Amino acid sequence: MAINTIHYRALLCFRKSQKRVVTLLMVCVFHSPLYANEISLYQAQQFAISQDPFLKGNSFREEALSNEEKAAAYWANPQLSSTIQNLPTDGFSLNQEPMTQVKVGIKQQLPRGNVNTLSQQKTAFMARKLKTESDARKALLNRDVAFAWLDWYLASQRIALLSKEKSLLTQLLDVTESRYSSVVGSAQQDDILQVRLALMTLQDKYTQALQKELEAKAALSKWYGAPLDDTATPSSFNADMIFTSYHIDAHGFIAQIDKLDPFDALQNHPLAEGLQLQTQAETKQLDIAREQTKSQWSVEASYGYRQDAQNGMSRADFVSVGVQVDLPFFTRGKQTASISAAAAKVNASKTDFRLKVNELAAQAEILTERLFFLNERKALYEHGLVSEVAQLAQTLLTSYTADTANFSDVVNANIRQIQVQDELLRMQVDEARTLASLAYLYLPALTSTSHQ
Repeated sequence: MAINTIHYRALLCFRKSQKRVVTLLMVCVFHSPLYANEISLYQAQQFAISQDPFLKGNSFREEALSNEEKAAAYWANPQLSSTIQNLPTDGFSLNQEPMTQVKVGIKQQLPRGNVNTLSQQKTAFMARKLKTESDARKALLNRDVAFAWLDWYLASQRIALLSKEKSLLTQLLDVTESRYSSVVGSAQQDDILQVRLALMTLQDKYTQALQKELEAKAALSKWYGAPLDDTATPSSFNADMIFTSYHIDAHGFIAQIDKLDPFDALQNHPLAEGLQLQTQAETKQLDIAREQTKSQWSVEASYGYRQDAQNGMSRADFVSVGVQVDLPFFTRGKQTASISAAAAKVNASKTDFRLKVNELAAQAEILTERLFFLNERKALYEHGLVSEVAQLAQTLLTSYTADTANFSDVVNANIRQIQVQDELLRMQVDEARTLASLAYLYLPALTSTSHQ
């Protein structure tokens, strides 16, 4: 066990030496609070959102669609033409023949039906859909960062509890070995072996907790582009910290969602809203397909200049105006197929919306039930087991000082107390994870509803 500890410390020192240079460089680049000794959940969430490449990319995509919406309002470019008409081939003179003229014309093609307005509306819906994608991404980041941060918090707290348990077991081993070597009391060799076995089992738990802590820190670094400093630790935690970004506490949140029907409320979740906007965009595309059955018009005007005749007689210039229209009657099969395809996409989007709402609502129902039973178990521990094992440990300690109890009983009672605290800690973190998942589902939907 000592060798394993020395090996770990040597490995940790090597890692520290590797990470110092990287950490210093990243601090210069980011100036972030993530390299402070203590990192809160809110700090981690806000930094992840501010550095997320997806959100930055979406802002550029929104800007692109905004410009596309403006561009869709414009007509096609007018066409300018210039020709010399009816030029005689026997002399190429401009005043030889009365029909020879220099003609300048302009032609403007009009939009087909209401296509331009519909294209603008479609692009506007797509831009709003990108906004909902960004909102959904922020909610997802808040949840996933909370998961990783809570894993880090749990592992660090478990390491502290396991260290206390190790200290108690070490004391028990020392006392047992002393009693066995001095032949005092009823200590047997198997007592020593049992304590040593418990210590080795504890060392395995400690190694697992340390692994979980390092994995959680590595998971957090995914959103920051740099590893967290070895000295970084999670701050203290309570369930209300899950809702810091939304300015509400855990009790108020639970009271609020208890009144809601998830199948109604979650229709306003950004993922569901995005599908609604997709349906509206597809509906505009269906309208555009229907507009393709209408004729497209063009208007044109021209001016024909003629030179005077060779004998000096004046010749009048010509002005021409006209319209052109295409006849989409011969492609009716193609247009019908395009309309049917667009209508099918609308129906598919409506189905996707309903499927997504059902999926989100089912998740909410599962999480609500999980939260209920976690609260039941947590109440049992907080109002029963914790006080009972604490009372037992105190009673045995009093008996030991009065020489009516064994030291091993005192140690085992204290170990049991630590184990109950460990289990309670797990439940508290599970409760926080469940609340983070419910916040991901409900809070964006509630925020969206309040803004409508």
